[in-house]
Amino acid sequence: MTDQQPEGISRRNFLRLAGVTVAAAVATGGGAAYLKRFEKAPIISTGQPLPPVYPTSAPIVSDIIPTQPAGDDVLARLAASQAEVMRLQATNDQLQRDLAALQSAEGEGRVARDTLSLELDEARNRLGVLGGLVALYQQLDAADMGDIIENGLGVVGEKLADLAGGVPSLVAGLDAGDLALGQVEAHLPLLENGRSWAEAQGIKLRGFYGEVEERLRQAVDRVGDFFEMLASWFEGLRKWLPFGAGDKAANVMAALTSLLAETPATLSGLDVNVSQPLDVWLRRIEGEPALTRILVKPVRDEVLSRGRMIADQAGTAATTYEASLAAPARAALANRQALRQQIIDYRTQNQV
Repeated sequence: MTDQQPEGISRRNFLRLAGVTVAAAVATGGGAAYLKRFEKAPIISTGQPLPPVYPTSAPIVSDIIPTQPAGDDVLARLAASQAEVMRLQATNDQLQRDLAALQSAEGEGRVARDTLSLELDEARNRLGVLGGLVALYQQLDAADMGDIIENGLGVVGEKLADLAGGVPSLVAGLDAGDLALGQVEAHLPLLENGRSWAEAQGIKLRGFYGEVEERLRQAVDRVGDFFEMLASWFEGLRKWLPFGAGDKAANVMAALTSLLAETPATLSGLDVNVSQPLDVWLRRIEGEPALTRILVKPVRDEVLSRGRMIADQAGTAATTYEASLAAPARAALANRQALRQQIIDYRTQNQV
């Protein structure tokens, strides 16, 4: 009984090890077949990954019990089988790790593929936007403003040149006006003196005329019209003149009557037609003649001074226009034309 117990144990161990060996061989073959499939196909696939192939049936354990060899030979074979099982187990573990690595690489490749696909779509959209922008730039370039700007610069430049050319004449006219104002202003004291003299003389004549009228009234002892009193006084005087002198006296008296008849009208005309109009321009306003305050100073300060300032500004505007606008604009238009020609050459060379 003692000798048979180890043989039963050894037989069971041997069968168990044989089953494990067969299972390991099956797993090894399945892993090798799976690796063989990955060697033929690329790792990154466009479809869903296939599930790994695993054995679906239990390992077939033969019911045939091999003939039991002799003791030492059985132990040696058993040890060899155990070593083979361990080797196959290690191989199986390595295959499982390789399989996991392949599956991980396949997932990473799928993520990279999806990322590249998104970037490609974004690049296509960006390319479409840029294409539209290029089309707009082409339409902008087709609306050529160069000729319009060039013509406008020429017309405005010509007008400014005419304006600047007229500045010397304008300045000469302003100087002449200023000189004339100076002459008028220099004669104002003389005009003021004449107005004062005429006013004083009118007052004197009125006084003299009034005194003559009063004397005649006293001489004829009655009140009446000046000329009636004068005629009455002359007729009374004429009686006392010697023969022949009365006619001469009558002629002189007629001339004096005509003179005295014009005296009131003359005094009134001097006042209305000379003194009053001169008073409008020669009366004093804050210590200076009205003509100076109303006309001379405004014309000199507001017209002549501003005219000179505008003349200076016109000359400066013409110079500034040419230096700051016309010349840079023409240079920019020439550069634009050169760039346009370069674009045409580039598109012709690259067939775009």
